[in-house]
Amino acid sequence: MTAPWKGLDTSRPPHFISYDAAERLLLARLDRAAAWGPDLVAGIARGGLVPAAMAASQLALPLAMLAVSRAGAVRWIGDPPPEGRVLLIDDACSTGATLRTARDALLAEGRACLTMTVVHDPERTSFTPDLSQPMTELFRFPWERGEATPGARAARATGAPPDRATERPFHGLDLDGVFLPDLPRARYDDLATALAARAALPPFPRLPLFDPTRAVVITGRPATDRDATAGWLADAGHGALPLECRPPGLPHDAATVAAYKAAAATRWGCTHYVESDAEQAVRIAAAAPQLVVTWWIAAEARGVVIGAAG
Repeated sequence: MTAPWKGLDTSRPPHFISYDAAERLLLARLDRAAAWGPDLVAGIARGGLVPAAMAASQLALPLAMLAVSRAGAVRWIGDPPPEGRVLLIDDACSTGATLRTARDALLAEGRACLTMTVVHDPERTSFTPDLSQPMTELFRFPWERGEATPGARAARATGAPPDRATERPFHGLDLDGVFLPDLPRARYDDLATALAARAALPPFPRLPLFDPTRAVVITGRPATDRDATAGWLADAGHGALPLECRPPGLPHDAATVAAYKAAAATRWGCTHYVESDAEQAVRIAAAAPQLVVTWWIAAEARGVVIGAAG
């Protein structure tokens, strides 16, 4: 029996494999693929198309595409390529079912086939690719950001395979500076006055684009402000949004709050996070590279996508 998908553990942060890292992992084994003498590269849609394009470019070979249905049917996307030796590529091998099915179909066509993935999970897969990097950590590619959204996790928990319908963007959003103006820190010297002023602030007329049915507010406000914050969201027309507040006892410095937001967004399964503070946006992007982090500039009603190395 195949072990459960590791992404069901919501406390487990993924090892993010960027486009650059994926290419380097491929290149580390591509000399062995070249020595085998393939005539073409075939990528399995969807995930295998990116690494297959990388390999085909490096080897200067034709690129073909294969579709594998959940029922196990395999077909060429477009006209079948001429006969020849096929380097068959997928992004990863978790259970091995897809790659084995595609390999067997190519062998049934009379084609020689060498299998390759960027990584495989030796603790779960029943099929080990000919060329691959073993990885027992929970891994995630840029094109798989949606695999851990709440809906995707719920579906996978039933044993269902990945489903694109559950993988649409799921946003985490900062509150102050995104939904309403952020009071200067100096105003909080008189806490009671500041809290009253904040509660009376009107919402911004323009917000980042997000689906309110696929979003959560993750704020640095303390848990003691939860009721007041939920009330403001309800009055502003956003009462249906789930709300996460900073846990009791957690300091309010930029580094600590950013780490909390990154961890909370990962636990929720967010694909995106919108942050109003530039420093925190950089820190969140470094701590959780699987997130698409946007620094939201409310005065201009526009966002800047942030990338950072931890």
